[in-house]
Amino acid sequence: MMKFELRKEILMLIDSKREDDYWDFKVKYHSNSANLLHDIICMANNRVDRDAYIIFGVVDGTYEVVGVKDDENRRTQQHMIDFLKDKKFVSGIRPRVEVRNFIISGLEVDVLVIKNSTDTPYYLTEDYKDQGRIVRANHIYTRVGDTNTDINRSADINNVEYLWKKRFLLTRSPLEQVLKRLENKSEWKNGEGGYYNCIKPEFTITINNEDDEYDRRIPEFYSYALINSSTMYRELRIKYFNTQLFNDLIVILDGGRYSTPAPKWAFLNFGEHKVHADYPFKYFTMDSASYKLNEFLYNEEDQEEAHVRRRFFEVVLLFNDELEKETFLEYVHHYEDDFINKLNTCDDYFSVDVDTDHHRDHIVERLKTGKVLNQMLLDFRFRWGYL
Repeated sequence: MMKFELRKEILMLIDSKREDDYWDFKVKYHSNSANLLHDIICMANNRVDRDAYIIFGVVDGTYEVVGVKDDENRRTQQHMIDFLKDKKFVSGIRPRVEVRNFIISGLEVDVLVIKNSTDTPYYLTEDYKDQGRIVRANHIYTRVGDTNTDINRSADINNVEYLWKKRFLLTRSPLEQVLKRLENKSEWKNGEGGYYNCIKPEFTITINNEDDEYDRRIPEFYSYALINSSTMYRELRIKYFNTQLFNDLIVILDGGRYSTPAPKWAFLNFGEHKVHADYPFKYFTMDSASYKLNEFLYNEEDQEEAHVRRRFFEVVLLFNDELEKETFLEYVHHYEDDFINKLNTCDDYFSVDVDTDHHRDHIVERLKTGKVLNQMLLDFRFRWGYL
């Protein structure tokens, strides 16, 4: 989530004048580290399956913003990470946290973001004590509504069951389960015509290697950003038993060195009726099934493939999500003159061997568009900031 979007959400939570499942207000940072650890674990084990927030510098009850500038217990992100590092979590898996700072009503407010994960339930294997408060070993804490599990008790059995189901992906749809399991490549074996999951073999990925229809497709512009522009297309299907959950077009690039799902089209237009100002580009979002498959198919240990992938993503954009894409396009519209200037001065280093000059110019313009937009995306992220 972009920083300004998180700030907007925090303002909405303050305006709601209440606490709930995934956010809690604190007027100051914890003076007792056991209480801090307990709050973090409760938030990490929240029941709403999303990032959670502990918001410092807001009075619980009146919801007045008072800030944390002079708080003697104030901690940085590194302090929080170091604090969790030596705690005895089961299997050594601990919550991921980030600290973000905002100016709200002219005052500094800190937000401790506890990242959502399927590694629940988080719990300790050894008691942690501070000033008479004890976070108990083998106690599972959670948060229901605006209330944390008491530090001396374990959560109710129905809440504990939910957290274990979340870990084993039983709260997710079959497609969500497959996409999550793609993150662990060691679970998958290369079988005849594709892959199957070793733990849940009912999940399969098949790639159709023989289809003349796909072979007749014309290479997209990004094929010419690579040393070898030869391109093949295949169909990928994700199945649960015999039910097809998802299908995608796979592009095999650079003479077979790199395979990826085809990126999506998007269009940059500076005027409703200006056809000549319509700049198409290709992109992925990191939360999409296509990009998760891109990561799955990529062999990061193959140096040649890594080189091809870098060149591919020089002209294909990668967004965090659709919201970032739309916000970025607004940004480019605001800096239209900068975009046009960069496009006109972009070095033509692309070697495009096609039949006609018109076709070549068409491809080069799209290659330049992708390159320039990637440069502007870096500037956009620097200006707005990210979590």
